[in-house]
Amino acid sequence: EDIQISEVTFGKFEDVMLITAQTQSLNSSLVNVLEGGAVKEIYAEDGQLVSKGAPLARVYNPNTEFNYLNQETGIMQQISQMRNSLLELKNQEFNQNKELLQAQNDYNVALQNFNLQKRLYDAEIGKKTDYDMASQNLNYQQKRKNITEQGLVNERNSRNQQISAISNSINQMQKSLNVLKNNKNNFLILAPVSGRLSSFNISLGQNLTSGESIGKIDLMDGYKLVAKVDEYYINKLQPGIKGTLDNTDQSYNVIVTKILPEVKDGQFSAELNFADEYKPKDLRIGMTFGVKLKLSADTQSMMIPKGNFFKDSNGKWVFVVNGNKAEKRNVTLGRENALYYEVVSGLKSGEKVITSDYTDYKNYEILEIKK
Repeated sequence: EDIQISEVTFGKFEDVMLITAQTQSLNSSLVNVLEGGAVKEIYAEDGQLVSKGAPLARVYNPNTEFNYLNQETGIMQQISQMRNSLLELKNQEFNQNKELLQAQNDYNVALQNFNLQKRLYDAEIGKKTDYDMASQNLNYQQKRKNITEQGLVNERNSRNQQISAISNSINQMQKSLNVLKNNKNNFLILAPVSGRLSSFNISLGQNLTSGESIGKIDLMDGYKLVAKVDEYYINKLQPGIKGTLDNTDQSYNVIVTKILPEVKDGQFSAELNFADEYKPKDLRIGMTFGVKLKLSADTQSMMIPKGNFFKDSNGKWVFVVNGNKAEKRNVTLGRENALYYEVVSGLKSGEKVITSDYTDYKNYEILEIKK
């Protein structure tokens, strides 16, 4: 009465596994907090349809706000100082242009006076002293004009470099100021895409940290299936494996598209998509379906029904029944499906095996079976 006996059979072994999958949005986008703080206002509800850029909530952090104001003030002061420097450089250029204009005018006057004194001297009308003074003044004004022109050229090159550097710095500061102003908008949490808001459960006053995910938005552009699978199958289940989904007496083709290798609580996640356009009607997020996946082709194999014996022997030995006794025998088991283990060696068709729990018998070699 304490044991269950099953017969070893030979037949078609279906290398399949049964999983339970739940529908999720084909594509979704996380709603992340850009700037941490306490929730000040909430503008949307879980399950609501939202548009891209729509405000979902607003947080407030007085320390960050104060830092933004200080940074903004500092940047504006630097921009003001740089603009004053530009103004000084332009005034310098204006003054030098005035000096050059004056030097050119003085040279022209000296040249006219020299030509006049030269004609008078050549005609023996003018005095030699006046001619010599006019010649000396012309020479002086020419050198003065040349020096002023050369200085203006040198100053202009240096000044243009300074103006270019200061202008670039002002542009960079202006960009920083714009970024800072945009960062102040990060207190407002906006929808990154259009779709249905889900997993959005925040409360007024709740403290949120920068980078924290507070929900997601389903794009409503299709559905995928997500299943939690026992870690035993992590090396057997691969993308591309096909299967069927049964719903209301109809079958639909599905295919494994992604394996998420992280194991948590003895399970990992697998994503599946419908293999063609033929899919159940009125699909909604959160619906649950049974899925049968075909891991490999059917074969003719020896099989024993599944049972609790496996957890004690790990499939390396079984109790084989012979009359009123059962003897421990080493076996090799291969693949498994929902109903059977495949027998690789150690058993023959028609033999009978105890498939119930071995907890009380695993330290024995022979069992006597009595009613």
